[in-house]
Amino acid sequence: MKKVNILLVDDHTIIREGIKAMLKEQKNFTIVGEAVNGIEALEAVKRLTPDVVIMDISMPEMNGIEATDLISKKYPESKVLIFSAHDNETYILKSVEAGAFGYLLKNIDKTEFVKAIVSVYNGEKYFNATISTVLVAGYLNKVKTNDLKQPVLISDNGYALTKREKGILKLITVGKNNREIADGLSISIRTIETHRANIMKKLKVKNAVELLRITLDNKIV
Repeated sequence: MKKVNILLVDDHTIIREGIKAMLKEQKNFTIVGEAVNGIEALEAVKRLTPDVVIMDISMPEMNGIEATDLISKKYPESKVLIFSAHDNETYILKSVEAGAFGYLLKNIDKTEFVKAIVSVYNGEKYFNATISTVLVAGYLNKVKTNDLKQPVLISDNGYALTKREKGILKLITVGKNNREIADGLSISIRTIETHRANIMKKLKVKNAVELLRITLDNKIV
């Protein structure tokens, strides 16, 4: 794997130092710069062209969502990974709409943090289970208000889900998380995660929002 150049954007020094300490053993990661608000972040992205920007939301002068929107439009080669304490639906949805490639809560562990950075670096969206649940709920609300873009349609033979996969997918579309689905079906979370991965592979989607949109637009379940 090539070197991943990272820009840290957070107005709290202790958070930036904590991130650096968490990532110091990752030899493929290089912290190329730091910024304390959105304005500094934009200047740093222009100057340093980082691969991944780890972005806080609540900052003075320009917040992380505003900065993410500008970075995604002006410097798309630099991908933003939101790293925030906010699990509020509004913050999460606005971050995704602004062009963030991922969203993490600040209580995650090192393993998931590294996994998220690598995924975003590779151009993949990354949302952990908690964030995916919020995204699904937000999408369902948009469905109810018809606040959606043009449907994404696939052919009738564009998927080949098993009966079990369809059952799990139906539970996902009503907002159930992995734990709730596992408990309801009396099977392990690991099994649910495997089924979910297979479903996403068959439908050729990379995150919960795309999965829900394809499912509802095509009335798969």
